[in-house]
Amino acid sequence: MGSYVHDASLSGFGKFVTMAYPVMDLGVLFIIVRSMLSGATRRTSDTLLSAAVVLMLAADFIYDLLVLHSNYNAGNPVDALFLANYVVLAAAALHPSMATAMASSGARPAPRLWWALVAGAGFASPVVLLVGGLFGVQVDVGVLAATSIVLFALAAVRTSWLFGRLRLQTVELRDRSEDLHYALDTQHALERDLRHQAFHDSLTGLANRALLHDRVEHALAASPRLGGTVAVCFCDLDGFKAVNDSLGHRVGDELLVLVSKRLSSVVRPGDTVARLGGDEFAILIDNITDLDAVTVLAQRIVSVLRQPAEIEGQQIRLSASVGIAFACTGTTPETLLSEADAAMYESKAFGKDRYTVFESVMRSRIVDRMNLMSGFDSALKRAEFFLQYQPQLCLADSSLEGFEALVRWQHPDLGLISPDRFIPLAEETGFIIPLGRWILERACLEAADWATPTSAPISVSVNLSAHQLQHPGLFQDVQNALAFSGLPPERLVLEITESVLMTHPEQITLVLRQFKDLGIRIAIDDFGTGYSSLSYLRQFPIDILKIDKSLIDPLQDPTNEGTAFIDTILQLARVLHLRATAEGIEHPTQRDTLTALACDSAQGYLMSRPLDPEAARAYISNARIAEPSLPTPRPSR
Repeated sequence: MGSYVHDASLSGFGKFVTMAYPVMDLGVLFIIVRSMLSGATRRTSDTLLSAAVVLMLAADFIYDLLVLHSNYNAGNPVDALFLANYVVLAAAALHPSMATAMASSGARPAPRLWWALVAGAGFASPVVLLVGGLFGVQVDVGVLAATSIVLFALAAVRTSWLFGRLRLQTVELRDRSEDLHYALDTQHALERDLRHQAFHDSLTGLANRALLHDRVEHALAASPRLGGTVAVCFCDLDGFKAVNDSLGHRVGDELLVLVSKRLSSVVRPGDTVARLGGDEFAILIDNITDLDAVTVLAQRIVSVLRQPAEIEGQQIRLSASVGIAFACTGTTPETLLSEADAAMYESKAFGKDRYTVFESVMRSRIVDRMNLMSGFDSALKRAEFFLQYQPQLCLADSSLEGFEALVRWQHPDLGLISPDRFIPLAEETGFIIPLGRWILERACLEAADWATPTSAPISVSVNLSAHQLQHPGLFQDVQNALAFSGLPPERLVLEITESVLMTHPEQITLVLRQFKDLGIRIAIDDFGTGYSSLSYLRQFPIDILKIDKSLIDPLQDPTNEGTAFIDTILQLARVLHLRATAEGIEHPTQRDTLTALACDSAQGYLMSRPLDPEAARAYISNARIAEPSLPTPRPSR
């Protein structure tokens, strides 16, 4: 290089171009070395490229020597090496492995060899001077300095590039770290939500059955150490299914949320309120030192849930049945919860809207209850249900007006079962719908066969439950029963209890008007035990008031003030143009008092016990049949 620099025949640009050749050869040499030292997989195209570069270096080196000694002439064999170089380059470009190499290429971290080359660039000039001094070779300091400057510049550019890559990787790592933290936070939030959903009710936000069981287990385990007692209150809403059926599930859900808030408002801060499903709730009370505090809590629960609720403009009357169970030594969570459940069902069996503390005798009643419910469907298929008919007589002349159909169950193992035992269970489970349909069909069919000595018709009365009144298929069931039996509609009386009428008066009024349009008569059963007002009595399309037995019982004593109460009811019936029927007549004094008060008709054991179909037909053949009494038209409103 030094001879080129000091050659006076060359211009500055010529010297630069001449010097560029060996520098470019060095660059090509670096490319070959890096390619050979790379850990990448060797391909045929890589081998061809290496061969092309070797040919080019060899041709350049020989060409430089020939030019240096003035021996180069056009057409020299060295030109063939240049041609061979281009041919091999073309072969590498056209080889199929080149496409694979381009497809798999990507940014790869710089090999560690580059750090050694960059660091060693600063030692190139000292090494050249040292070698020149040892072997007596003349070194051109200017050329060496220029070369060193170029090497340092290349090293600086490479270092700057490496630091730029490092900064980019740092930013990329920081972004990935933030993404990772966000993903972890999202995962933790999802896990928290899943844990909350696994142990809490989605509608009310209360603890669910699984969390209640877990807390009961922990409370029982800690009870010996803390010295207190553990108790569980089970709470079930009375008539909640009727709310769902009549007002819709949305109103029902809002009602459940309201109940959850009311329950949470009456418990201690550390107590657990849980929703077990449907309209069932439970409250865990631990560390109890005064057992009376639990019964006081149960009273508060019954009281606070008894308050009317207004949802979407609808006034809803609530009540709840509550069962209480206290833990003792050796009590398990399952036992404590089942005992509270048994006490709650005891509250339902004895009138609802109350609380009951568990007693051991209740367990057998729960088993009996489960046996009855499990036998419903098979009992209907095996014709274990049958009807009896209790006569209804005119008090003025003891003539027969009609019969009330009463369902009975002859269980194959338990014997004759009273309606008081299975009717509430049928209403609770929904079995009252198919059972009520069967009662309607059977009563109409048997009543259609009653032959009377005169042409006077005999009516048959059938009781309807709250569930039946809210069932959309009731009207069609009644129509089918009349059509199948051939019974005239005016001979059918449908009885609805006073408390059922007041549940949803507007909706029930519409249903009753449909029956009235068919010619069916409507009776209010158990009148005097509900909360009906005069305004509602005027609105309902009713024909008969049936006075409850509890109001008739005091008439055994004529001087009892109950006589005045019955007289008031009878006057009310006359004002509203309704017939009055007294239920549960068992003593002659009661019959005589009612006759003196001008009560229209009566039924009870004094007149006759309920009769099977054959006995009812015999009773008809021997009885005096009352002339049909058309109801006096009620004033239009």
